Amino acid sequence: DNRSISSRIGEFICRHRLKVLLLSVVVVTVIISIILPERVSIPGESELIVAKPFGPSIKAPDPARGYNGWYTSEAGITETLFTLDYEMNLKPLLAESFTHTAPDTWEITLKKGIRFHDMTSVTATAVKWSFDRIIVEKSDMFNKRLQKLLDIKSITYRGDDTLIFETGEPNAAFLYYLTSPGTGIVGGGSGKDIIIGTGPFKLANVIPNEEMVVSRFDGYWGERSKLDRVHLKIIQNPVTRMLAFEAGQVDIALGFPENDVYRLRGRKSINIIRNPSTRLCFFFVRMADGPLSDSRIRQAINYALNRREIVDTVLSGIGGEVGASIFPSILPWSNRSLQPYPHDHEKALSLLAETGVRDSDGDGIVELNGQPLVLNMWTYEGRASLKPTLELVQDQLKRVGIATRLKITKTGSPINQAMKKSEVHLNLQMWNAVPQGDPDYFISNIFTTDAGSNFMGYSNAELDSLSKKGKTTFETSARKKIYDRIQEIIYNDSPVIVLYHKTLVSAVHEYVSNYRIHPAENHILTPQLSRK
Repeated sequence: DNRSISSRIGEFICRHRLKVLLLSVVVVTVIISIILPERVSIPGESELIVAKPFGPSIKAPDPARGYNGWYTSEAGITETLFTLDYEMNLKPLLAESFTHTAPDTWEITLKKGIRFHDMTSVTATAVKWSFDRIIVEKSDMFNKRLQKLLDIKSITYRGDDTLIFETGEPNAAFLYYLTSPGTGIVGGGSGKDIIIGTGPFKLANVIPNEEMVVSRFDGYWGERSKLDRVHLKIIQNPVTRMLAFEAGQVDIALGFPENDVYRLRGRKSINIIRNPSTRLCFFFVRMADGPLSDSRIRQAINYALNRREIVDTVLSGIGGEVGASIFPSILPWSNRSLQPYPHDHEKALSLLAETGVRDSDGDGIVELNGQPLVLNMWTYEGRASLKPTLELVQDQLKRVGIATRLKITKTGSPINQAMKKSEVHLNLQMWNAVPQGDPDYFISNIFTTDAGSNFMGYSNAELDSLSKKGKTTFETSARKKIYDRIQEIIYNDSPVIVLYHKTLVSAVHEYVSNYRIHPAENHILTPQLSRK
């Protein structure tokens, strides 16, 4: 038989597709029965089971340690002084009000009558203690990343309800940074076995890497939860997660695979919930050296990419929006005058021709300085849409004669280090670009010359100057003009190439009410969430 091996494999799969599918369903069903035994309801209690891809790896997920704050915040266990609402506006939460008394000084007054889960009062002294664990280097909970973000020089208090924060430098983003889940306020009774917060739910139990269980806190200062108990199940595999949802083992499935939408959309008993997010899918571009140091080649890549095809193919047309700026349009800081680069095959070829590249041997790959133009493109396994996005980009670049070598790593860190060494040309990542709702974080951590995550070797003197100015400009409309200009510089220089802004998709059974997706992924469980 002269047919290729791949042709024969494809024919075999087509002939036996039904058998393979049935076998897969049986195997996954068995896995689900092991992971999620038959659910047992407690008579008279209202509870939900939520399946999600990530969760705590320790018994007591203290928000001050690592990124545990995201888990305790989304579970309604801990709360911060300020929060971001569902329109990404800054709002007081545990704070009642604030006064900006000097460029580097903020006076914050607490709401009265708030209690921790152990029924002790939330006072200025207790809040200072919670922050000191994060910012004092000798503390067991010292968090270098958070202290760098906050830049707190000192915390003092006046009476039971007023704190005075002094920062090392004037920082217009300071209140936004106080929305960081890592600053979640915990009580003095917190320890290695329990976290005592202020939220509508209190921690009941954690099985590391498997499940976190929370129960209603009846002493909550705000609206009382309509649920008695919630189980947050950690199921990393999206296929397993969705089959568990369809089998009725879970009530809400986060991270719904987009390609399942068309199959399930017609079912009356299931609701598909979507909401734009602040998560950005983009390439870091190594521009300090190598072929992408030429701005014309970077621009050629921008025009060679068909972003609509990526969103429609990889995300089934519902899991993202084609991007232009690094910031999504849902964010008040977004420069909405920027438009996505259009897919323009001829423009890409013209820009490449300007650099002198050409396909001299007719093999379909252009040569640069006598050598085939081959780019190293890497990404990581953590997010399901990254690998197919990379593969589709490979095909799109091939259409204009640019060859690529792909590599998939377990995590993103090795890619970043390899890019610093000029071993990677295009580094595909998916980051929450505005986790605290303020533009400074992404700009100062990636695009300034000395930024810790500037893996591109990028430097722009105007951007550096504007970044410093934006951080010390306190009038909102003036800051907006500064960050609009910064976004324009990034758009033109292309130290990163924006592909799309991720839309978060969840599946919920029809008996679940008031489930909402937060754009910055800060909240899952709210007092309003209920079961009919």
